[in-house]
Amino acid sequence: MDDYRQVALALLAAGIATYAVRWYTDPLRAIPTVGGSSLPGLSWLAAFRMLGDCRDVLEEGYRKAHGTFKIPALDRWMVVVSGRELVEELRKRGDEELSAPGGSQESRYIFEPEVLADEYHVEVVKEKLTRKLPAVLPDVIDEVTVAVKDHIVTREDEWTSVEVMPVMQKIIARVSNRAFVGLPLCRNEEYLSLAVDFAVDFMKSVIVLRLFPGFLKPIVALFYNLVKQDTARAVPFLRPIIEARQRAAVDLGEGWNDKPTDLLQFLLDKATPKNESVFAIAQRLLTLNFAAIHTSSNTITHALTHLAEEPELVEPLRDEIEKSIAADGWTGAALANMWMLDSLLRETLRFHGIGLLAMGRKAMKDLTLRDGTHVPRGALVQVAAYATHHDSALLARADAFDAFRYARMRSGEGGGGGARQQFTSTSAEYVPFGHGAHACPGRYFAANELKAMLAYVVLNYDLRLGGDGAREPDVFVAMAAVPAPTTRVLFRKRGGGSQVQ
Repeated sequence: MDDYRQVALALLAAGIATYAVRWYTDPLRAIPTVGGSSLPGLSWLAAFRMLGDCRDVLEEGYRKAHGTFKIPALDRWMVVVSGRELVEELRKRGDEELSAPGGSQESRYIFEPEVLADEYHVEVVKEKLTRKLPAVLPDVIDEVTVAVKDHIVTREDEWTSVEVMPVMQKIIARVSNRAFVGLPLCRNEEYLSLAVDFAVDFMKSVIVLRLFPGFLKPIVALFYNLVKQDTARAVPFLRPIIEARQRAAVDLGEGWNDKPTDLLQFLLDKATPKNESVFAIAQRLLTLNFAAIHTSSNTITHALTHLAEEPELVEPLRDEIEKSIAADGWTGAALANMWMLDSLLRETLRFHGIGLLAMGRKAMKDLTLRDGTHVPRGALVQVAAYATHHDSALLARADAFDAFRYARMRSGEGGGGGARQQFTSTSAEYVPFGHGAHACPGRYFAANELKAMLAYVVLNYDLRLGGDGAREPDVFVAMAAVPAPTTRVLFRKRGGGSQVQ
């Protein structure tokens, strides 16, 4: 027994020594650490701290590191960069060095292999949906008018309290799916609820997987994969539509004169020649719903809360909206001319953001950044988005919300001018959509959808906050930045103010 004990102790000592050597020689160890100790074990404890005060940790790193630092996560280190030169470097590095699709390691255990192997759904949004926006927009605007009336039920001279976030999720889900799958499915409450829940279930699956070491993740995913369960629930809704359209494509060919112009059809045009399963198509569609619904519902919740808190913003917006619609009707041209509304959205996304980090990339090989930082293969690299957006050295009064700042800059004030200040434009200092070739491909659709919704609400409702008239502070959980979930706004229908029938 003594011999076995000695062998066991020797093996344990060798294992500890090997681990210590690997830790000591790890290139990541040379990168400054914020958020806790980088020592084995202690870094894991520090990762739990990040669940609650990640914003403070990232701001500390942004101030002290002046470029690159690392923060602990439950199952890895994340390298965080900031500053124009490093952000531009991430933009310019190709996927063979820094891969955007590789930015989420857990995805390979959650999604279907064919969905990950060929992410053509991203290109479909970038190429097809964006190009077809003029054809899609009338349906989007039509659904806005119906969905808002259905979910914000008010009377003239009466204030109605609305819990904004869940209501905006439902409206955004309906409006988005009018362009994604068309009528009548876009009004099916069970399907829309599934589309809204998909994002939460995805994040739950990711968090659970991050609690386990790499070799156990695929095993855990076999038993806990809410994404797969949600996809299976979506298939019965989509299969009849998909199969009917595939039959029409075969029977009618080029003679299919009323071929739908929605996102599902754009996906089918790619999927059918590949003989892709309905399950995979459904998963692609749910993934795009995730991107559309939650980003947009967060953004419009913030914007409406600011309009309710600062009612002096409403009249200039109404004046601009009414003039634009009088000139061009409810069209893309009219929405494009609503500079103040565009500015409100851009400032909302800058000030509040979607997440604390952006532009996630996975190092596909060992590389050295221009500041001398050595990044080993497999490391995750991201940009300190929130801290960048609140840096007054980059933008005057960055810690203040100024709804119309970008409209003034587009008009020439401050020399910022031009298209660079539009809601959809990205730069090294403005990265909520990312920056470069992998910037969010759906941002042009989202911009038109959000403008149409806000324009309709501003024209048809008065807004105010209840209680003391102050908005609730945002909530920061891990890397996410979201409106307070209990945020409520009072709506009152404007007498004779309806501009859309």
